[in-house]
Amino acid sequence: MSKSTPILAMVAAFAAASAQASTNPDDMARRSERRATIQQQLRAVQVELYCDHQDNAMHLLRDVRRQLMAQRDPDNSRDLRQLEKVSWLVRHGDTVEAIATIDAARGLSA
Repeated sequence: MSKSTPILAMVAAFAAASAQASTNPDDMARRSERRATIQQQLRAVQVELYCDHQDNAMHLLRDVRRQLMAQRDPDNSRDLRQLEKVSWLVRHGDTVEAIATIDAARGLSA
């Protein structure tokens, strides 16, 4: 093993960190657009719940979940957990808590 191996490893680590830190503005714009779309869909889920349309709300929740999973964004894990919680609450008839959970999730994602 040469003495330069640790230095090369450090350089590689810094390069990887720099590449990850400098995100493409187009990627950021697309991510922002996707976030806005998901926010709108979550608002639609809330409306369905307010109107006592649990089946429609569950359908919309599944669509949002599929979109989040398709994005493969590590930041989506928190949102996916929130969606699972909302789905569970809707299935168990607790629409008031489901709406409150969506409000909290929308506030975190905004």
